[in-house]
Parts: sequence; structure tokens; C-alpha cells
Amino acid sequence: MVGLKDIKELNIHMGNFIEEFFKSSNIKKGEVAAKMSISRNTLTSLFLKEEWPKETLESFLEAINELTPKGMCLNNLKLFPIAIPAFIEKGKGVVKGVVGQAITVGLVDIFENVIEEHSFKSNLIVQGSVGQGNAARSVWVGIRDDRISKFGFSAGVYVVLLFDSKGEFAYLSIAYAVSDKDVRKLESMAEIPAKKIMEAIEGDERYAGIQPGSIDLGETTGTVAADYEKSVIVSKKYLITDIDKTILESDVGLLLDLFYDFVFEEYFEVLENQMMETSDETSTDDKKKTQKKKAGNKYSTIDPETHLKLLAAKAEHNSKVGKLAEEFVFNSEIERLKDMGREDLVDRVKHVSKEKDGLGYDIESVDINSSGDIVEKFIEVKGSSLGGKNSFDFFLTEREMNVGMEKGQKYYLEFVEYVGFEKQRIFDVITPFSDPTNDDILNKRPVLFKCSYKKR
Repeated sequence: MVGLKDIKELNIHMGNFIEEFFKSSNIKKGEVAAKMSISRNTLTSLFLKEEWPKETLESFLEAINELTPKGMCLNNLKLFPIAIPAFIEKGKGVVKGVVGQAITVGLVDIFENVIEEHSFKSNLIVQGSVGQGNAARSVWVGIRDDRISKFGFSAGVYVVLLFDSKGEFAYLSIAYAVSDKDVRKLESMAEIPAKKIMEAIEGDERYAGIQPGSIDLGETTGTVAADYEKSVIVSKKYLITDIDKTILESDVGLLLDLFYDFVFEEYFEVLENQMMETSDETSTDDKKKTQKKKAGNKYSTIDPETHLKLLAAKAEHNSKVGKLAEEFVFNSEIERLKDMGREDLVDRVKHVSKEKDGLGYDIESVDINSSGDIVEKFIEVKGSSLGGKNSFDFFLTEREMNVGMEKGQKYYLEFVEYVGFEKQRIFDVITPFSDPTNDDILNKRPVLFKCSYKKR
């Protein structure tokens, strides 16, 4: 059983640590001393001691539990090394006090501050849990999108901070829900998206420390935490004594962005398949039944209304990625002309889609042909966040097709991968309409038909 021994192994000076806690809280030392049935001077003298007797620490924690104001954000996250082991040894009482406040209020506040700045904030839900049964082995705080994990954290995929069973480490992760999946396949499911995410963030210092694959939550045998370990796609590991609030906030924001890159570029087809499995729902009772009903080995969690919301969210995400990709190509065109020694032509590069949409291309530029003549370029940009692909799937509007055929060899498609990351680059450049007789450059599939009907 984890307890004071584990606290000592973390080399914590107990007195100094408790004194730092008082500096970050609104709790009065005299009130704590009174609850502990000791004098204020006796409590102060304890701050000099590196080790506290077990009974003294338990008495202190009980006093803090009673005196912690409801809703108080415990900004000093370094309380965890004391609180969690004490909880494991003593039980639910500590969770409802110090640890419970820190997880279900303090950390939730931090996560909610992050999502307040996100464009999808109205769909993001933060929740903290100290678990059921073997609670200490499944302590977490998570963020889910109610269009992706509609009925809570029992389905889909989300961002979650998982604590190990000793309260020594925490893992900020993108992870699958375990209730709606075959747990035997969790690790293999995570391999491909983990590889793509790691390729995207390679060399980007903002994502330093993020690792792919399963994690170690300690003693998890026979508990749901054993499944949590396998459900992780990528994660960043923290020693709890070193957690910094500012860094944690930054990391949560970064992982949330990675989460949406994964969802809209890799996981979206899975969500649409789930939508197809969902039966019609006509009442609240039916919805509850649908939530519980399994289709194959999945929970049916997506209905047509949610699907429409997801399509809108995907369009918003793609628009954001597209604009970043266009900006990258625009700047690349300027640099290309400068490298050619033609700075006099830089003013001919125009990001026209910023001023007017629907032209059929995003950027106007120029090039020098083999005869030394200046020729026009009309560039349509397509972008992907994760990249690492041998092929690109994208949409061309009717307008883009018509303009492409009109401009012929002057019309360029430029593909940008790893959009928004340090290794962002142009994946390929093609002129698909340069030869009207060659229809093999693009594999085109009709996905929408414009129809008209006239009543006879």
C-alpha cells in the first residue's frame, strides 16, 4: 500500500512543503492548529521538521479537508505528492477534501481557462474524476467535445490528464475511450495515428516531451486503469513535484489542437460510420437506450443532427488549416522570386483569396519560363495538418475545375503538409490541367450532384 514511505522517497521536506501550501491558500494557520488541537506555535515549529509522524500528517490533512473553501482553486499543484498518497492510504475522506478540490476544482479550472480561448469552446466539456472503487488507480481530468464523445467519457476520443496509482506521475494524453472499444485492440488502434502525430511534431520544440503509445500507471491489475494505459495515442509525462501551472496550460492547449488535427484528418470516418449505426431516436428514453446499446463492439453515439454539427466543425477546421497553408505558399512564392534575383516581381504575388473568395484559385504569382519571359501562375492551395501521406484527398469546386481548365498549364495545385508545425512544407506541385487529353493526373470521384426537377 502506498503511503508515507512513497512521500519520503520523493525527497520532500515536509515542513517546508506545508509552509509553501499556506502561502498559496486562504486558510489560516490558527484555524488549522485549532482543528488539530495544537497551538499555533506548535504548528509553526513543525515547519522546521523534514519528516512528520503519520498521525500528525493525517490530522493536518483532516483539518485542511474541513477548512478548504468550496470552489477554491488550489493553484499550488505541488500539494499532490502529499495528498494523493495520503488518499491512497486513508481513503475517500482525503479525496473529498484536498485531492478532490485540487482535481475536480483546481485542475478543472485550469482546463476550463484553456478551452475559453478555443474556437470550439461551446462544445468542449471539462470533467475531473477521483474514480470509483479502486479510485486512486483511475484519477483523471479530461476535456471532451460533445459532438465526438456525446454521452460523456465512455465513448470516442478525448484529451485527458491521467495520474498513476502512486500519485508520482501524470500523463497529459490524447486517448481513446475504453468502454466502447475492444480493449484487446486498443494499442494497435493507437499505433498509426501516434506515428502520424509524432511525424508532424518532429523537431517542433513546442511539443518536446510528447511520446507515442501506452503509458505506465503503476499497480493497475484488475482495474479499468489497465485499459487506460493501452488507450493512449500520444502523451507527455510529468513528475508531479515539477508540474508548473503555466506550462500545463500551454501543453493542454497544444494537445487540444493536436486532438482536432487527429479527429478531422484521421478519425472522422470512424465517427461517420458510428452515425450510420445509430437508429432513429424519437424520445429521451430512446436516446438513453441508444446510449447503452452496442452496435457490434461500439456504442452508437452519433445521430444525424450531431453529424451535421461535426461536418460544420470539420469545415471550420479545414478552413483554418487552408488559410495557414495559403499563407505559407504566398510567402514561399515571394522567397522563390527573391532567390531567383527577381525582387522586382515580388509585388506581382497576391494572396487574392484574402480579398475575394470564389475566384477558383488562392494566389496569383509569376514565373520565368525557359525563354526568359514572365508568365502568370494561378495557384490553388490544399493543406493537411498531419501529412506523412503518399497521396492527398481534397475537394475541387466546380468553379476551381472550370478555372483550372481555362488557365491550363498556368493553373497550379500546391499541396502543403504538416500545416502549422515547424516542419511545414510543400508536399508536391502539379499542373493537372496542362494537358486536356490527360485525365489520369487526378483520380476524381463525384460526391455531390446538382439536380433540378420540373413538375410536368
